[in-house]
Amino acid sequence: MGVSLSAQRHREKMGFGSAKLTGLKLTEARDKAIDALRLLAKGVDPKEQRDDERRLAGGSRLFGEFAEEWRQSYEFGLKHKAARNKLKRIVQVVCKPLHKLHLDEVATEHVIAVLRKVWHQREISRDTRQRIKKILDAAIALNLRPKHNPADWDSRLKPIMPKQRKRGTVRGCHKAMDYQDLPKFMQSLAAATDQSARALEVAIFTLARTIEVQNMRWSQLDLDIGLWDLGTVDTKNERPKRTPLPRQALAFLRKAYNERVSDHFVFPGRRFSQPISNMTMLNYLKQISRDPTLTVHGFRTTFRTWAQEETDFEEEIIEHCLHHITGDEAEKAYKRGEALKKRRTVMQAFADFATRPPKDNVTTLKIAKS
Repeated sequence: MGVSLSAQRHREKMGFGSAKLTGLKLTEARDKAIDALRLLAKGVDPKEQRDDERRLAGGSRLFGEFAEEWRQSYEFGLKHKAARNKLKRIVQVVCKPLHKLHLDEVATEHVIAVLRKVWHQREISRDTRQRIKKILDAAIALNLRPKHNPADWDSRLKPIMPKQRKRGTVRGCHKAMDYQDLPKFMQSLAAATDQSARALEVAIFTLARTIEVQNMRWSQLDLDIGLWDLGTVDTKNERPKRTPLPRQALAFLRKAYNERVSDHFVFPGRRFSQPISNMTMLNYLKQISRDPTLTVHGFRTTFRTWAQEETDFEEEIIEHCLHHITGDEAEKAYKRGEALKKRRTVMQAFADFATRPPKDNVTTLKIAKS
């Protein structure tokens, strides 16, 4: 028994069950039909409402609610605030079209619709697919949806989604300054008195990542021997990191320590108990260079190119200066030495190059390894 559900362009039918199998009486069927027509009059699809009631009775949950609970649990294992913020944005913003679907409703076509909007962003689309898959894997483990996962790459998405553009073959994806332009830029930077300029100088001299300089603490610094001990805090590969401080960076840090306004952060923010914003150095770089495409991270590439083109230092030590530990996993497991003396020589040579007076039409001589 059923009722006809009319729409502008098509007609659908909704059944209330078999009279023989369910024992549904004619009067009961009429009452249900009247209830369905009343819902239609209110603009409510009675089939959708019936399905929602069945899912709720069966324990199915909305994707949005389940995903948010999963995020709050999963983010405890994420080390950096930036990673937690990225996860939050993916779950709450990128995956928003999935929020009102029940877990057992989510199909490959829904996942594809979400991915298409961010497919031009290689990393975001990859992270989004991986997070959706993990969320649905968790739902499968709790018997909240069928065992197949519509976000599985090989079996579901790969045959449908278009290929993404490969990364370029040029080292790094961050726009870098030509190393030959660095001395002139550093001269302009030295003339500035802003804390942002000093933070940027330290980042360039130490080859550190933005988050490492942003969260640099006095307790990490040994200003007598010129050493910055980060431990594993804020390091990308979670390996202990100790960085030699070139004379130029050390001179500023010793002076700044005597004039410090915070006992915690070397570069405090507006609240001395907090560090500067992670955008401070980038915004200042764009302002002083007048090149909106440059990035702070790009100075690591500037160093790498300088070392390759202008010096004969060992390749492995150059990579070690960037805290890149070369070799396969087995080799890395045995590489526990820090090569501090060799790295100090390389980094001091780079700092000397960066702070030399800018000269035009002068050929740079090769710097021999020591």
